[in-house]
Amino acid sequence: MGAIAASCGLAVLLLGACNASVSTDGATGSVSASGLPTSLPTGLPTALPSISVSLPGGGEVATGRDALKAANVPADFPIPPGAKVETGTSRNNESTVTLTGVSDSAVAAFYRTALPAAGYTITSDNQISGLVASLGFEGHGLTGTIGAAGVGTTNGAILTFRRK
Repeated sequence: MGAIAASCGLAVLLLGACNASVSTDGATGSVSASGLPTSLPTGLPTALPSISVSLPGGGEVATGRDALKAANVPADFPIPPGAKVETGTSRNNESTVTLTGVSDSAVAAFYRTALPAAGYTITSDNQISGLVASLGFEGHGLTGTIGAAGVGTTNGAILTFRRK
């Protein structure tokens, strides 16, 4: 008990010697030293704008929905409800598109139905439910894979397309 009291007393003395004051804000429960900013500025950008850039050698990089416009991505390729298109790359006969916001289980369930309905054949189907899913497909002059993974609340999927 004596050691705890001595430690608390030393902390009070050090704070007093540094001429610092500590205040608490009951509304947010935050603790801050006097004179330091307690909030971040507002109005900072939280998402990248949708862009599309051509690279030397014939490659392209795109963000947002523009990623679905890549040369090897069919215009009518199904995208799961609730998925957010993040980025895409394209070079020669290959394109890749990344999605977020949909679990691996939801991605696998969606594409098991949507691919055959859109005229594609599923060539492989592997899943560890709640962790990862991988589907291969072909059709419309393409082969491709869909890989989806989820860790905690972070979910992502990668769609690859290759022209035959």
